[in-house]
Amino acid sequence: MAAPFVATGAGAVVAAPVGAVPVKPVPLAPTPAPRVPTPQPVVVPTVTAAGQAVLDSIKSDRTAQWVKNHTETAFRSGPNEDSVVFTRLPQWSTLKQIESRPDWLFAQYAGDGDTRQPGVGWVKASDVGGVDPPAVWLNSARSGSLWSAFDASGKRTVDVPAGTLMEVLGGPDFVRGTRVHVRLPGDGRTVPPSQGWVDGDTLARTRTPSLADLPWAYPEDLHADVRINVPYRTQLDGSDYAGANCGPTVLGMVLESFGLNVPPPEVRGQVLNSEDFQPDDADAGSFIWALAQVAQNHGLQTHGLYDGDGSGLHRWTLDEVRASLRIGQPVIVQVVYRGLPGREDSGYYGDHYVIITGLMGDNFLYNDPIGGAVAHEAPGYDRLMTPMQLRRAMRASDTGYQFTAFGVARS
Repeated sequence: MAAPFVATGAGAVVAAPVGAVPVKPVPLAPTPAPRVPTPQPVVVPTVTAAGQAVLDSIKSDRTAQWVKNHTETAFRSGPNEDSVVFTRLPQWSTLKQIESRPDWLFAQYAGDGDTRQPGVGWVKASDVGGVDPPAVWLNSARSGSLWSAFDASGKRTVDVPAGTLMEVLGGPDFVRGTRVHVRLPGDGRTVPPSQGWVDGDTLARTRTPSLADLPWAYPEDLHADVRINVPYRTQLDGSDYAGANCGPTVLGMVLESFGLNVPPPEVRGQVLNSEDFQPDDADAGSFIWALAQVAQNHGLQTHGLYDGDGSGLHRWTLDEVRASLRIGQPVIVQVVYRGLPGREDSGYYGDHYVIITGLMGDNFLYNDPIGGAVAHEAPGYDRLMTPMQLRRAMRASDTGYQFTAFGVARS
């Protein structure tokens, strides 16, 4: 920053000493009027009629009175016992209140996605109680952007492809102008967990996702201490070798995180070749040293697989894992499958590979190549485990490979 300057008092009149000849003062030049900058036009985001309809529906849902029934209740055509019963709502159904009359509420029901269809009707006021507004979920109807502010001063922070899932944030200012304040769970690849503003014209309403649709760490992962963006891949890709491909799949993730997008069959072929296995062996697993060797063949540096003197495999501590993550190096670790969260009852007792991608307090973020809808689980990316879980999973792996891992870096 440039040093400040101070104008001198040029033109100031100094009092003459007593008895000196008077000096006629020199008039000072008039001070010029301050220059007024020319106003610059501000480009204000606009919205179409369709976009405005989405904004209006969000406002309506977020500001409405919502109720839930604490007992099974009839959903009726009118506010009396003689009206037609459309259906019987199961206990804890959520309803949006539209109107009220003595002893009755007129409400909107979203349906159950099965036999009960969406619609409006009347319920007994004694059967329901007030609840907080439910979360409003959206997706991008077309590609757009996430912005840092609701107005023209906002900077684009993330490109948002069509179909991106997002949740409207609470608070009084969830809609400002033509934009909506949202947070994104991310898609495990090009869209990280994010928060910001999206244009109404890019949005559409969507159903509330189940917990199985969201990453375990959401929404806390928006504020992770460290999160390395490692594009997610699943080993459950329908291939003949899917069940034995955790190592090459994890390696493919880390290669892609460094800009090396190698197709899964090629990664597997390179790993099997380094192990001198037959390339068509669908049951062949992967040694951790082979994964490191293939990473090096692609010009990456691997750290921590061997002890400093090269005498044997290095045994990692959790502090070493944290240190690697803090300098931007994801860590591939060998673990026992049943040692991972949610795997305790698995019938598979062998080893598995995951990649540690971040830190949330004392806990670790990781990508597991087994996850998502194909595995009937939550997404495999942005999973969370405690230090005790990671230590147990590393310790219980094959005896010769307990606590083995390696970090990956560009150099």
